[in-house]
Amino acid sequence: MQREPPPQNIEAEMSVLGAVLIDNPCLKQVRGILDGADFYRESHRLIFHAFLSLQLADSPFDLVTLTKHLRDAGTLEQIGGGAYLAILVDYVPMSANVVHYCKMVKEAATRRQIIAYAQSLITIAHDGCSVAEGLQEAKAGLASIASSMDTYGGVSIADIADMDSRAARYEKQIKTIQQSRFVTGFSRLDSLIRGVAPGEVMTIIAYAGSFKTAFLQNLLLAGAKRTHFFHLFFSLEMPVEKVFEREVQISTGMTGRAVEDTFNVDGGQAMAGTVGAGMVSGGSMGLLVCDKPRLNLEKIARLTELAGQKYGKINAIGIDYMGLLDAPGKTLFDRTAYISAGVKNMAKELGVPVVLLCQINREAAKVEYDIAAHSAKGGGDIEAGADFMLGFYTDEAGDLICKGLKNRNGPKDWRLKVVIDKPSFQFQDMVSYTKPKEEKPKRRTAV
Repeated sequence: MQREPPPQNIEAEMSVLGAVLIDNPCLKQVRGILDGADFYRESHRLIFHAFLSLQLADSPFDLVTLTKHLRDAGTLEQIGGGAYLAILVDYVPMSANVVHYCKMVKEAATRRQIIAYAQSLITIAHDGCSVAEGLQEAKAGLASIASSMDTYGGVSIADIADMDSRAARYEKQIKTIQQSRFVTGFSRLDSLIRGVAPGEVMTIIAYAGSFKTAFLQNLLLAGAKRTHFFHLFFSLEMPVEKVFEREVQISTGMTGRAVEDTFNVDGGQAMAGTVGAGMVSGGSMGLLVCDKPRLNLEKIARLTELAGQKYGKINAIGIDYMGLLDAPGKTLFDRTAYISAGVKNMAKELGVPVVLLCQINREAAKVEYDIAAHSAKGGGDIEAGADFMLGFYTDEAGDLICKGLKNRNGPKDWRLKVVIDKPSFQFQDMVSYTKPKEEKPKRRTAV
């Protein structure tokens, strides 16, 4: 039997986009009712997100600017080219009915939500939970869908939490926090920050050569091993081949040269031996890696959703690194502000912990033996968007130090010495550290 296509209203979607093209200010009304995910066609979602990016950059969006933006993003042909944008411009004679079109799009999107949720209820009924828990989860999900329709300008009275609902939500979070909270596996560090909960962001800044990427890989592998859930690594800097080599090193203790030699000699048989066994034991089966360049936050969110659909729950996301994310804005500070706020919103919307790597600025790079929150490349918005912030630097003795720069759950400005096997990139422990009194930040000398 042929399956019916999901509910959709393509004409209404085209009318909404066409209305925005001929009357830019009506985007404010559209944003109050619709999210990008409400559009059924991927091409329409791309166009809608392009509107948002152009608006953030304080740029008008017409046929010319929108075409250029999509071409620069490499998605112009994906949406049907300039010819399709021209069709949208002529699709509606005026924008006066844009709210009506938005409601039609929202209704179709909600119908798709209902179908998707009904399918998820089958899984809930089969997963072994109690009947009471299953019914409670079903009621909560349906109530959430219902509240999305009971809106004015995209908001609902259900968005306001009184004392009882706050207590209920907190109690529900606490019951599952040990399974959903992303912990580092280093007892002293975890005792200070108590882990990164779903919807929270931990930003890590470091000098070049301070092993920040290796630290992130260690965290994700250990998390996958400990929880048996998938962890997703967006490697915007290193290609997947280099990520894999590092992964083998961390899991087995081998040097990079030894890994290369092993695969040169043994070929595919390497994975059938101790290398493969070490990787399975080290958590590699639960690590997913995406090395696609020029990703923006919208694409990362979409890829995370797709990964969840294929592999199951995504327990945490790691991004390496902020400076390589694609974002609108004419200056570094504009782009940083957009990304900092966007990462936090993405973490909350996806309900996952996010670990974000960031470089330091040029002035900070001139100072030795210390690091501060303002050292981050891009300004104070990076600190503002983070729930936790760690800094890595090397002290005068050559030891790698982890410093707490921001801590939503307690004190900051503490330091821990990192025990690391540098040839294999294995982070082995973090131990107490007291900064020597005579140790003062020094300006780096030119070489």
